[in-house]
Amino acid sequence: MTTNDPGPLVPSEVEVSGVPGGDVSGDPVDSPVTQGESPSSAAPAAPPAVAVPGRAAEILEMAREFRAALDEVPGALYQLGEEGLSDLMTQLMGVHVRSSQVATVVVAEAHIRGEVNTSMSASAVQWITAHAVEAGTMVEPRDAKTMAVVAQAYGDRRNAVVAGAVREGSCTVARAALSNTDKVAPVLPTASRDELLGHYLQLDPALGSRGVSALTRMIIAQYAPDTLSAQDAKLEAVETLSWFTTPTGMTRLTAELAPASAAVIKSAILALSAPKPVPCDDGGDPGTGASGSGSATTVRDERTPGKRRADALTELVTAAAKVVSGDASPTGAAATALVTMNLEVLTEGVGHARTVATGDILDAGAARRIACDAQVIPIVLGARSEPLDVGRKERLVTKGLRTAVITRDHGCTFPGCDRPPGMCEVHHVNPWWAGGTTCLINSAMLCAFHHHLVHRLGLLAAVTATGVHWDLTPGRMPTRGAA
Repeated sequence: MTTNDPGPLVPSEVEVSGVPGGDVSGDPVDSPVTQGESPSSAAPAAPPAVAVPGRAAEILEMAREFRAALDEVPGALYQLGEEGLSDLMTQLMGVHVRSSQVATVVVAEAHIRGEVNTSMSASAVQWITAHAVEAGTMVEPRDAKTMAVVAQAYGDRRNAVVAGAVREGSCTVARAALSNTDKVAPVLPTASRDELLGHYLQLDPALGSRGVSALTRMIIAQYAPDTLSAQDAKLEAVETLSWFTTPTGMTRLTAELAPASAAVIKSAILALSAPKPVPCDDGGDPGTGASGSGSATTVRDERTPGKRRADALTELVTAAAKVVSGDASPTGAAATALVTMNLEVLTEGVGHARTVATGDILDAGAARRIACDAQVIPIVLGARSEPLDVGRKERLVTKGLRTAVITRDHGCTFPGCDRPPGMCEVHHVNPWWAGGTTCLINSAMLCAFHHHLVHRLGLLAAVTATGVHWDLTPGRMPTRGAA
């Protein structure tokens, strides 16, 4: 898709370096001057440092001893129980992340002292790689490049926020923060560089490029809502859908849709593409492992996620075609798009909205249009993003409650799980047999796996208006006799 002036606002053009799925090409890591900065504004070279009293020598020796200890770990694993093995993994992951951050600070210090420029390496990347080789190991080019880019920006006074975060170990997306701030800053004159860097430094790296795009749209909506609306209007004007037949006889659909259109379609498909148990006769199905028991039973849905989405799309289009042709009467939408927005989005047209199922960011104009659509439920949020009001198409309290729970939880609430709402169930935190009521403050979304796990281990959670916090101590859930 092409437009006359996409500018730096098109999400696909936003730099995603430093997060999973991002591109790492094009960063000027061979120059001692930070990108976008004149030589006069670069950090001045410091005189050669002299060793001073302190713990540095002791820390260096501890680092050598720790590295030697790591070589002994594989042969000693059998000595650890389950808790020890889990704790070791936790410590190793912490060391893995923190060591990269500290190494970046070391490279920055080497830059300031002139060590990199006076070495036999032609660039910071080569300097990092040479030390990896000296250590008898290898470093991924992507990781070396990220380290070099962040280290070069470390000494720039404009990037003090990033330098502090790397030094303290409070972020893992420094390179993404730097590159994306440079992308959006020219069109957001009312936002300071520190504000933009602060937004990107809070990004969860697990969200990948999609998370970067969503955050970028949120930032633009906050500081320049008219710009986002104008950009989306351009995108809507050039939407396209095409298809062609592949050599195998399959038909491939290709669509390029604006955020508002894509949000409705994706929400509808996701609502119909959750796994469904398949009925099985008493004879069982050899392909699924179900055994015959003399009565009807069900087996797991073995369709791939892609197949389930394709079936959902076919089901939606088939139902709509019957209505259009007059063969069926409209009975309402089987899938409903849930959209969250602040009250000022509706009343003043300022800000942005977010689809619950997919997390897509919509401009204020699209959000206000959606609020008038009978097939979409708008959810008004309070100052802390808690659901204040849920619009309903039908008078079912249970559906309204589920809508509110989805809005607050956005999917499975168990720590580390990213299952979307369509694959989750609403769990009573305090069971009804123990006096728990069916209300928002006693509900939490859990995927099927973690729902079973919570009941099996008897886990309890603390629920607030803005989220769910699980206590992973087994046996805390009230028992049947507690009522």
